[in-house]
Amino acid sequence: MKFKSERDILVEALSAASRVVATRLIGASSGVLLSLSGNQLTVTGTDLDITIRTNVDVIGLEDGAAVVPARLIVDAVRSLEAGAVTISSGEENVEVSLGRAKFSLRTFSVNDYPNLPPVTGAITTMAALDLVQGLSQVVRAAASDDARPLLTGVLFTNHEGVLRLIATDSYRLAVRDIPGVAAIAGTTDLLVPARALQELQRVASSLPTDAEIGVTVTDAEICFVVGKSTIASRLIDGNYPSVLQLIPASYPNQLRIAKDTLLTSLRRAKLLAKDSTSSVRLTTKDKGLEIRTLSHDTGDIEDNVDADYQGDELTIAFNPGFLIEGIEAVLGDEILLEITDAVRPAMVHGVEDVRFRYLLMPVRVQ
Repeated sequence: MKFKSERDILVEALSAASRVVATRLIGASSGVLLSLSGNQLTVTGTDLDITIRTNVDVIGLEDGAAVVPARLIVDAVRSLEAGAVTISSGEENVEVSLGRAKFSLRTFSVNDYPNLPPVTGAITTMAALDLVQGLSQVVRAAASDDARPLLTGVLFTNHEGVLRLIATDSYRLAVRDIPGVAAIAGTTDLLVPARALQELQRVASSLPTDAEIGVTVTDAEICFVVGKSTIASRLIDGNYPSVLQLIPASYPNQLRIAKDTLLTSLRRAKLLAKDSTSSVRLTTKDKGLEIRTLSHDTGDIEDNVDADYQGDELTIAFNPGFLIEGIEAVLGDEILLEITDAVRPAMVHGVEDVRFRYLLMPVRVQ
């Protein structure tokens, strides 16, 4: 195998593939597969649960394939100067060169690389902007703890014929409806690993605003076609908990406030919330909001911001990081914070746009 490619284009494809290669894997599975046919290079990376393939237009000089160490090939190509990188493979090594610099990297046997099935089945298309925007709001609420595998996924479900995305880590719940996008698998729920969706967001970030994403689903796998890349992932098997019943029908207390004003104050308050047990306290008032963080080790901070509030004056505390993430995800210039009392979940959403809702458990304080 031998080809030439612009460094930056090659680094982007290699980086996407190498991100999903698990460090726990050894041998050929710890590498990325480079396959050249004519002027088409396919870069593949997998951890056996998630697979990313990217097609790159190159100057093909000799067809073939090689499996190279994932992290090493990315670092090697990235370290070269800008220009056309030449990659050629022998029986036991691959050479990466540009100008006077040349790497010679040991390779793995192509025959030992996992046998990955091609993308098959009917492809459903949807607007990339809508899906990626929805994922950016919801994925943040999924759990990262593998001890609770069901909560590490995002639920794709059917809500009145359109796609609804749901994620929770048991401390917060994010729900996003995507009007105009039909549920992918009809009435069947799909539980997709959040990590695969994070990669989908990265790959789709460079798409034009009018682009579409293709989706195909089998009994055990979902595959997203994004431009010249495909992201295939095993589905999480299991029944997602009935979390929507946690959302109250109404709230007696409502705070309307400028999004940027509140975020600026919360980020200041978070400076003193140095550990996972720290919280930020919000005290509601008729025409404003008091924001305070107390820390026995570092001190305290108090801030007051203008807001419109309807309801009883009360104090409620939250994990500042979780609260900030929910507010950041809201579209628009203003948010509504709806509160029942200091111990029951509060709701964050836009003033006019309620397609996205973010339910957050308060923190009990003494």
